[in-house]
Amino acid sequence: MAGSLELINKTDFSSVSTVNVDNVFTADYDVYKITLDTGGQYGLLRFLDSSGSLTTDGAYDTARLNLKINTTYSETRIVGTDVGIYAFSESSGSGAGGGNVLYVFNPFSSSSYTFVTAQTVDINSSTAHRIAKTIGVYKNVQSLRGFSLQALAGVTGTLVTYGVK
Repeated sequence: MAGSLELINKTDFSSVSTVNVDNVFTADYDVYKITLDTGGQYGLLRFLDSSGSLTTDGAYDTARLNLKINTTYSETRIVGTDVGIYAFSESSGSGAGGGNVLYVFNPFSSSSYTFVTAQTVDINSSTAHRIAKTIGVYKNVQSLRGFSLQALAGVTGTLVTYGVK
């Protein structure tokens, strides 16, 4: 059935600043859905190459639109960075929680860029609800096998990776 989700991996983590999810991208899928439920901290997505190493080659471009109820919106654009793609909840301090959905396109392909879209919602206090939309691209044409979530501080949560058929 077109558009159905197939569970690939579920990773629970506690009080860590980096979570690596390896060996989830394969030739079986072109599109992946990643969900993250967390206590809310700023999160960057980077990919793991075919040997499982973190990609740090300056080939990431990312743009993010933050819509906040307590202040004006903000935009962030970064080109040619190695820090990754702004992809997960962006809260400061002890957030009450965040919900995140990402789609990753063509990560296993060795003949295409890898694209990411992300939507996040974060509730970290009664005055700082945030919704964000992110797009990103990894512009090094290579086969990727996994990803890494990196936060500013220790976070607890669950990452779930699905293949989209």
